[in-house]
Amino acid sequence: MKNEKHFGVYLIFIFVFFLGTALGYGVAYLSGVTPSYIPLLSAVIGLVVAFSIPFWQALFVNPPRLSVEINSIRRTVSDTAVIAIDDDPELRTLKPIAKMPTFFPMLNIGDVSLKNTRPKRGYTLAESEELVADAKRRLRELPSQIEERKKDFDRVNNVTLSGFTRYEADRLNRPLSPEVKYDDAAPEKTLEELKKAYEDRLSTLEKSYADLQSNLPAIERRLEFLKRELVDNRSYFTVSASLINSGRANTAIKVPSLLRVSIGEGNYIDLKLSLKDFEDRSEISASGTRIVIFESSEISSLPEEDRKLIATYWGQSVSSRLFLEDIHSNAYASNTIAFAEGLYQKIIYDRLAAAASTFSK
Repeated sequence: MKNEKHFGVYLIFIFVFFLGTALGYGVAYLSGVTPSYIPLLSAVIGLVVAFSIPFWQALFVNPPRLSVEINSIRRTVSDTAVIAIDDDPELRTLKPIAKMPTFFPMLNIGDVSLKNTRPKRGYTLAESEELVADAKRRLRELPSQIEERKKDFDRVNNVTLSGFTRYEADRLNRPLSPEVKYDDAAPEKTLEELKKAYEDRLSTLEKSYADLQSNLPAIERRLEFLKRELVDNRSYFTVSASLINSGRANTAIKVPSLLRVSIGEGNYIDLKLSLKDFEDRSEISASGTRIVIFESSEISSLPEEDRKLIATYWGQSVSSRLFLEDIHSNAYASNTIAFAEGLYQKIIYDRLAAAASTFSK
């Protein structure tokens, strides 16, 4: 907009100059005075020189010049996509793990307790995978825990009524929740209840172990099937790109962009993207660089044919290219990279490894 304003001012100056010159020579001609063309020629040359410099700067020096380089392409399942464990017969064995009984340690995903963050409608894919991983850990740990519980049960089973006191009852109650209340009038009843509590404690672990052993393979198969469904329908693409402005004027890019995936002669998929954090990330200063993130909508919003093509060619060696537009409606195209996650980073790592080998010689 600033350059367009300068062009308008220059055009007005040129128009006024030539208009005044024409009027002057017209008056001289009508009055019979023969005007000299040498001053006019000198003035025109001076005018051309004077105005050519700002025009040259405006056209070739000052305009923004963007180059676009894709850094990475990622495919992520939406956080709003959940797996309803409670409603799936094959996944119900995970419910006790999700509810975390008192004899299991607290399950954490990252640094946040899953118990406190569980979605009402189900679990995200990451949470479900963590539950399965925790189930595998428990399957490995349960045999040793069962052995310990058997020893505890044998010890309480060997307690006789003659050696049973309130102190002994308190000691046996420590691992229990809820505890067995000591009855002064009927200590034999308290002892029997403690033995029953220890027996139930052992049988609960044995049942958990049997359930996990028999159901875990089916759980993994079911989760893998659901994962494929979520990736195929509820995932979205994230494209990271570097924008380098080698011009001497600031510019900004528009929110919409396009990732074109070429899969053959005249055959392609167009993924519509939007600039993330537009208010803070759209402007690129003169001689500056900006890292920007573009996101697509969920794949479920695409036509069925495009969804099938993405499922077929994602992760393959087909090429993709990012296209975007600045506020002056100039279109820019990025470098070409494979339509796969992590492949471009591998190329960079290979180049760095080659460079490291050169420098180490």
